[in-house]
Amino acid sequence: MKYLGIDYGKKKVGFAQSDDDGRLAFPLLIAPNDSNVLKDTLELIREMKFGVVVIGESVDAKGKPNEIAKEARKFGATIENNIDVIVKFEKEWYSTVEARTQPGKEGDHEVDDQAAAIILQRYLDKSNGPGETIEVLPEDEEEETEAVAW
Repeated sequence: MKYLGIDYGKKKVGFAQSDDDGRLAFPLLIAPNDSNVLKDTLELIREMKFGVVVIGESVDAKGKPNEIAKEARKFGATIENNIDVIVKFEKEWYSTVEARTQPGKEGDHEVDDQAAAIILQRYLDKSNGPGETIEVLPEDEEEETEAVAW
């Protein structure tokens, strides 16, 4: 299933998408938060066939929703009421700050799509649970293998 991640802000909205398996998140685009953002988001969901929308929930330092969180919840409810998609919320916890500290992203420029990818990746990591683990044997217990000529 494909997931859409949203970093909802007063001025801009960042979007990210998952791979087809819903394991990895990638930045997608940044749009102005204007009168077209809802219509454009619904169109994006339809065109790219997203099954789940994950919206960042902005909270203050005490973990309480702030003013933008209320707008984001309203945005999510409107999406869910207008299209057959599941809307989930994931705490943002400084996703924009984290996006700005990524290599090559330092400075004061738009990172809303990267912040959306961070939010989405956090959600996917929780949903998918622990990944595959590879057992590493200590050197003295390594299995003997035959050399193979190719």
